[in-house]
Amino acid sequence: GGGVEAGGAALDRREATASSAAAAAAIGAATAAAAADDAAAPPLPPSELTFWVVTSLFLVCSVGIALVVTDLGLVLSVVGATGSTTVSYLLPGFCYFRLCPRKRSPMRLLALLQLALGCIIMPGSLALIFAAGAGER
Repeated sequence: GGGVEAGGAALDRREATASSAAAAAAIGAATAAAAADDAAAPPLPPSELTFWVVTSLFLVCSVGIALVVTDLGLVLSVVGATGSTTVSYLLPGFCYFRLCPRKRSPMRLLALLQLALGCIIMPGSLALIFAAGAGER
């Protein structure tokens, strides 16, 4: 009886060794396939490519503006004119106009008027800022 068990244990070890070798071969093949995939990686998907292009353009433009502009007050004026007009006039008017369920509502008309007023205020304030900045030179 003991010899059969010992033979069975030896057989189990051989099966385990064979299955370990098969697993190692499968892992090696998968690693080689992954390395081949990395070597011939496909081009970036359009969304990721777009992300990197837009990010790079923003960075280059920011550095260019930082190198050219000597008056920080002018930059802050432009940011304030565009940002505050967008937040105070354009976005609320646009959102209410798009989200109002009743198509013939006086509030919807006022929202459209607010949006139009923002479209007038922003270019006007930017023109005044740049005219004042050009007059100081």
